Amino acid sequence: MRTDTKRMGTKGQRAALMGALLVVALGGTGCGSECVDPFDCRDQGTPPEGKAWACVEEKCSQVDLSIGGDDAGTDAGTDAGTGTDAGTQTDAGTDAGTETDGGTGSDAGTDGGTGGQCDTVPRDEKLGTLKLQPGFSVAEAAPLSTEVVAVVSTPGPTYSLFALRTTATARDFFALGTWPDVKLGEAALDTVLAPADRAVGTTTYASYFLAYDGTRLLAGYTKSGGAGSVAVLDPVARDVTYVNAPSNYTAAATTDTFFINGSGLDTVSEGLGVYALVTSAKPFSAVKAVSFPAQVGASGFSAIADNGIAVFGYSAPETYVNLAYAVSASKLTTAVSTRTPVVLTGEPQVDVGSDFNNATGFGAGVAVARGAYDASFTFVVTDVSRFQLTPPLVGGQPLSVGARESVLTVADTCTSVDLLSSLGPDLLVGVTDANGRRLVRIRQGQ
Repeated sequence: MRTDTKRMGTKGQRAALMGALLVVALGGTGCGSECVDPFDCRDQGTPPEGKAWACVEEKCSQVDLSIGGDDAGTDAGTDAGTGTDAGTQTDAGTDAGTETDGGTGSDAGTDGGTGGQCDTVPRDEKLGTLKLQPGFSVAEAAPLSTEVVAVVSTPGPTYSLFALRTTATARDFFALGTWPDVKLGEAALDTVLAPADRAVGTTTYASYFLAYDGTRLLAGYTKSGGAGSVAVLDPVARDVTYVNAPSNYTAAATTDTFFINGSGLDTVSEGLGVYALVTSAKPFSAVKAVSFPAQVGASGFSAIADNGIAVFGYSAPETYVNLAYAVSASKLTTAVSTRTPVVLTGEPQVDVGSDFNNATGFGAGVAVARGAYDASFTFVVTDVSRFQLTPPLVGGQPLSVGARESVLTVADTCTSVDLLSSLGPDLLVGVTDANGRRLVRIRQGQ
């Protein structure tokens, strides 16, 4: 789904490779730069075998993956993500010098069925060659533009959808119609870019998230050095507010509150963590809601289940493998009202079992896109899995995280998963293959 040099494992010669590439990637930033890290070179196409994209003096260049006669690139692909795990990737957020990609990108690490080898492979009309697992069923599907990197819906029973569309020069909010009659609007509702960042030549990196607080939409972007901003749009009033948000990477929302995974918000700057933007009154107010350990690799993923339980995470230092923890609704409410952040590592961990690069609510639980990075630093999804989240009982059991349930598995390179979102209690999966790109609705139960 996303390319991310900061979320890789570091063992043996892969460590040397990653160190060399990161030094090259972060060696300098400046005006008019083509890139700040290899992620920004994703539009250059797939490099030849044995090569990878790197950011050399702010220009996209190919570098040799072979170190000492061994194929370090292959090693990077096969074991990037064998640790505990996860979070949206890297980085449209914390590191445009550090994170730039935002959480939901659209390059799944497979050929999406465009290669000749897939022409004769039998495929389902909706799922392609993806394999649906027991306990889940497929409902409707709808076509989706390849320029859409994130989707969010309003509460049901009639679901209005919105999209974040990105191009080489634009990051815009769009209406998507009413499910399942999905169609990208003819004109943008507004731009995600603040006025100061709309000038030609200003380099911005889209964060691949879109959140909805019951009234307003939220999307973000970052710039070189980790600076960033989020846009809060009322799609009915067409009123937009821009808020300083360095390193914003992912976001999720409850009624009148957005939770942004980054390094600061508005005038609050207390290091990497989850910051709450309360939108019930203007001016909006910001507070740090969740604190991360002192040593983390980068920002991570964010999702909130139907029952209000949130899952937040960060990537581990050195390996950049994503980790995730569950936080109850009551603890989040208390953290925002008292301005005392929840200590994330004191909460139940979600044992994903591999790296992951996307997360979203799925009924009373969370769904994640699991996988690993290949030699081109592209995240290859192996499966979509769900974890049930059970609220704490008064005076009884604490919040609990259920065992992993496999929802979809990726059988080959002919069909890829490149987006996750929620539709009421159901899951929306972005699927791409030779038949095009589409959103597929997955339900619990047969």
